[in-house]
Amino acid sequence: MAWWAWLIIWTVLVLGLFAMLAGLGYRLFRKFGGAMRALEELGDKVAKLSENAEALKPEEPADRAMLLGYVEVVRRREIHQERREELKQARRDARIRRGKLLIRPEKIPTLRKWPHVR
Repeated sequence: MAWWAWLIIWTVLVLGLFAMLAGLGYRLFRKFGGAMRALEELGDKVAKLSENAEALKPEEPADRAMLLGYVEVVRRREIHQERREELKQARRDARIRRGKLLIRPEKIPTLRKWPHVR
């Protein structure tokens, strides 16, 4: 093979290598730009979340059990337990009402407009 054929082959190979490296570099640059945009969006979201977190930060409780005394703590605890029992009873009553509707659906006025039709 002549020397100029080898020169053409190696020139084409080196140019192909440069083209491939340029293509890969361009893809890497595009991915890096996308990652930077996503990082900027993430930074904005984190800033908003930190603002919300500061606004929602619980305040320091002003009344501590040691300072209130046993009688006040017991009274508050009893009020809390009574409220829980009332809510529990309300949920139980609602479950019973739903169960009765499932057992006797004819009691629902919108379900059966004509009770004589089955």
